[in-house]
Amino acid sequence: MTYSDEDIASNTMNLLSATSTWVLVRHQWLIIKMRSILTGEDSPSPHDLYQFDESTLRHLSLPETLFSSFIKIKHHLEKVWEETIRVNHPLSGASIFDQLNLFQKQAHLFMHESKELNQQLWRDFTMRDPLTGALTRLTLSSTLLQELNRSKRYQHASTIALIDQDKFKQINDEWGHNIGDKVLVNTAMLIQNNLRYGDKLFRYGGDEWLILMPNTNEKKARLILKRIQKISSNYQHSTNNQAKFNSSFNYGIAESSQVNDVEEWIVAADKDLYTAKNPIKIKLYS
Repeated sequence: MTYSDEDIASNTMNLLSATSTWVLVRHQWLIIKMRSILTGEDSPSPHDLYQFDESTLRHLSLPETLFSSFIKIKHHLEKVWEETIRVNHPLSGASIFDQLNLFQKQAHLFMHESKELNQQLWRDFTMRDPLTGALTRLTLSSTLLQELNRSKRYQHASTIALIDQDKFKQINDEWGHNIGDKVLVNTAMLIQNNLRYGDKLFRYGGDEWLILMPNTNEKKARLILKRIQKISSNYQHSTNNQAKFNSSFNYGIAESSQVNDVEEWIVAADKDLYTAKNPIKIKLYS
């Protein structure tokens, strides 16, 4: 399924707003709850607080990559919240001040966790490609510059790989852009699932990707990309009429020790990619 930019932008803001509201009303509830512990007033009921509407959320037009990120963070928030409201037991025999102290600690944890998770959700939604879930070019230059400087400072190799989907125009022409989008989603999934912790996948262009591999020399990077390329080559994509086809990718690699700045780093990988796509054919003469 494909989505318009307007749908994605509108529903993204709806989910971010829903999360912020959910967190805000709980922060307010915690303040009232702490006051009730001190004064002996009736505790406020948590059942009337703003709740996420699962059925409504499920019908929002939003790519699965972003929706799954939201659901994961939502479930974590709800878990921390449940732990928070269970911590206070008025009939436990503890003094009011002990009860208040314990509740304050858990309330502080919830406020801290909710702030961190809400910020993570904003980062995920604003810095990730809505179709594939890969990082966008928004932070590419700054991320590469930071890694290049670190690589130079500590004298260790880092490598980038520039990837180009094989025969992508042909796929779009033959089966349509909807199938082309599915190929991009599947390729991003295959790459991301086979990268190591700390590696970063960016969507560089329409059918191009860039992978940053910190603490990795060129030789090791080629082994990693060769393995992922083989996995991608064996993966079977499906058309709307369930016809199967394969789509691999070409890649070019550049190590940080060979360059002086980010632009040169990307250009070096691009040159290596060009060589991979256009191997020199040696003509034999008899």
